[in-house]
Amino acid sequence: MGVRIDRAVYTKTKKTMTNIEADKQELNGEKFSCPYCKKELSFRRSGKRQLENRVIDVSPYFRLEQGKEHDKDCEYNTFGQIEIIARRPMALKDFMERKKSDQYAIRLQVVKKAMEESSEEEEETTPNPQENENASDKNYKTSGSMAPYLSRMKDIMILRSKMEENKDVKKHIKLEYKSKTISWDKFYFGPEHKDFIVLSKYFRNKLKPNHPICIEGILKEYEKKKDKNHKNYYSFILEKPYIKDTDAEGFRHVPSVRLNIYEENEKLLKYMKDNYKKRNTQVIAYGNPYVQVKTLLESNVKYHNITIWINKTAQVHLFNDVYARLFG
Repeated sequence: MGVRIDRAVYTKTKKTMTNIEADKQELNGEKFSCPYCKKELSFRRSGKRQLENRVIDVSPYFRLEQGKEHDKDCEYNTFGQIEIIARRPMALKDFMERKKSDQYAIRLQVVKKAMEESSEEEEETTPNPQENENASDKNYKTSGSMAPYLSRMKDIMILRSKMEENKDVKKHIKLEYKSKTISWDKFYFGPEHKDFIVLSKYFRNKLKPNHPICIEGILKEYEKKKDKNHKNYYSFILEKPYIKDTDAEGFRHVPSVRLNIYEENEKLLKYMKDNYKKRNTQVIAYGNPYVQVKTLLESNVKYHNITIWINKTAQVHLFNDVYARLFG
């Protein structure tokens, strides 16, 4: 189905319309087309999503019908987006390799090694200071020989977040970890709670994670904590979903996801805090997951505690959904 689209041509008026405008006018079921390749699109209206303590709006968007593809040179063509990422200057042979005419392979062991590389980060300057000031987030450049791999992984992660499902991208990107092929369903989790339960089952029996993973969710709050060696870190907590279904034993399974950052990572913490203050709380992040399940008998809840330690800004992206920005 390709990339979620926030702007399309309304067939009746032949004029371009945003997803917000179509939602306001309740144009569900009306005909639209891609502004670039003219392929027919359907419109999905905004909806509601139940979280633990509140209900949030889910954005409206335009999308292709099942099985359809944008033209190859269309801005919304999935593989075209991947080709743009692949063409950016860097030595790709270790990280990203073309397997077929329409498929690349990503080597996750290179990503894992790059995350472990010692490096420093500095804020990137832009030619237009005013533009930088008004940006939803500031860009940080990571030093180190393997830093470009992390930036490219972030580009791929952002692209996937614009898709409805893993299957929308797995046709064009194959994930490899050493000699094994990793399913996208074992790599990209969220924002639905069932995805995180799958993550928990997949990783919690391992002493340490093998390959890194990506998560998608909504940042709720953060707190300052100390580890067992009394070292300060910040824990950024994702919104918990509202779960009413129980298993055969009567337990509700609730995922609890945290992104942890040591206080010494000043630039990364500044990026996270600044965006949180601006209400840029939609988050995608990748790293090594650690999982524990905590059972509370008195409330019949099993918390699936999922933690990812973030060391570099290239591992995380915070943004504000368009619908939330206008109607929040």
